[in-house]
Amino acid sequence: MNPKTKSIIRKIIYIILFLLMAVAFVYLSEKYAANSERKVYTITDYYTNNTNKYYEVVTGNKMISLIRNGHNIIVIGSSNSKYSQRYIEEIDKIFNSLKIDKVYYYDLNNDKSQQNSNYYKIRELLEGYLTSTDDNDNNLLAPSLYIINNGQVEYYNTETAAIKNTTDINSYWNEEQQLIFQGEITNAINKYYLNK
Repeated sequence: MNPKTKSIIRKIIYIILFLLMAVAFVYLSEKYAANSERKVYTITDYYTNNTNKYYEVVTGNKMISLIRNGHNIIVIGSSNSKYSQRYIEEIDKIFNSLKIDKVYYYDLNNDKSQQNSNYYKIRELLEGYLTSTDDNDNNLLAPSLYIINNGQVEYYNTETAAIKNTTDINSYWNEEQQLIFQGEITNAINKYYLNK
């Protein structure tokens, strides 16, 4: 074969290989496009029995924005905590009776386990309204509820955030405790969020 023919054959092979790679790229990108989409979480992803539509699940970045701006009710939870599960059940009774239309839910497990910048920034923004533990640090713990107005914490509740696992959850949330809690949270929401 002469050199000119070899050159033409080589170019044809390169063009065919390029076209095959382009087709494979398009095929694979369409096939795996769903995997690259960011999942939008709902409260049911964290608490399978909770189907309340007023919850908007937020990430650490959005949480920081919500603390700084707006008038918001924020619930901080930990989906692997039975105390968070029960706390959310108790506040849902209140949200439903007051017909609250938007509550932001932040699950701190991911950011806290990674000890990332979002976790530290949220702690910084909520400083003074966190739970102190034996080491006297203000700790971002769950469950907790905050009513925030443009960067100012107007009300917060960390009712069971620091309870040790030695307290039985059902013993703690007896009928009397439920009534006290419901009264306190209802009054706070009426005063600081609904402005009644």
